[in-house]
Amino acid sequence: MAKTQKAKTAPTADVVPQDQGQYDALRVRLLEQRREMDAMYNQDVKAGQESADDGTEDIVDRANNHYNRELMFSLSDSERQRLLQIEDALQRMDKGSYGRCANCANAINPLRLDAVPWTRFCIDCQELVERGMLEAEM
Repeated sequence: MAKTQKAKTAPTADVVPQDQGQYDALRVRLLEQRREMDAMYNQDVKAGQESADDGTEDIVDRANNHYNRELMFSLSDSERQRLLQIEDALQRMDKGSYGRCANCANAINPLRLDAVPWTRFCIDCQELVERGMLEAEM
C-alpha cells in the first residue's frame, strides 16, 4: 500500500500542468485577499485617526471609543497574522513548494487548499498543530 501512496503523491509530467492551473487560480484568490486586507487596514487606520479624543466627550463616550479602538487593534492583529500566512503561501508558490505539507512533505489535499489556500499543513499535521504536538511557526 505504501508504494501506491508514494505513486499518488509523486509529481508526474501529466499532473503538473493541471496542478499549475489550479495553483494559478489559488494565487489569484490569495492576491485578492491580500488586496482586501490592505484596504481594510487602510480603512481601520483612517477610522482610528478620525476617532481621536478631542476632549468634548464624557467619560462614557471615551470608554466606548477606547473599547472600539482596542477591538479594531485586536482584529488587526489577527488580520496581520492572516496576511503573513497569505504572503508565505505566495512565496511557497514562487519557490515551488506550495501544495506540500511543511511538516511531512506529503501533498496537501486540493480540497483543503481550495478551502484554506494559505495552509502550510496537510490535515493530519494540522490536527497535530491544534493539539499542540507540532509547532506552527513560519
